[in-house]
Amino acid sequence: MKKLKKLKWLAQVIALPYEVQRSLFPDFSNVAEELAVDWGIEYEILEDVEVSSKINNEQRAAFKKLDDYMGSISGPENIQYWDNEALCNCAEWEIMRKMGLEILNVMNWDNSIPHESDAIYITKDGVF
Repeated sequence: MKKLKKLKWLAQVIALPYEVQRSLFPDFSNVAEELAVDWGIEYEILEDVEVSSKINNEQRAAFKKLDDYMGSISGPENIQYWDNEALCNCAEWEIMRKMGLEILNVMNWDNSIPHESDAIYITKDGVF
């Protein structure tokens, strides 16, 4: 389903090892934070009537499990989980990788390396 394209991309990236996750973003980016922010935005698509009617309870539960977990380790008191060092070394990201894999499995999506993000980055040195 086209409306789930970005959420699929995010689940695929979240399920990947750190080194691969990092390679999909510009060097200057905070990958952990970008994944979390994008997830929060894209997760809302599950409320769309068309999307909601196409996914079953098991699939919805897998998405919710990851979203709830991200929410449980968010906020100013948990900032240590949302940088590239945490993405590489933190047990919480290993838990999220497993949840990403669960989503891929229940959705019958490929557990593969997706193409790079279609995000546009604007820096003082130009557009990436």
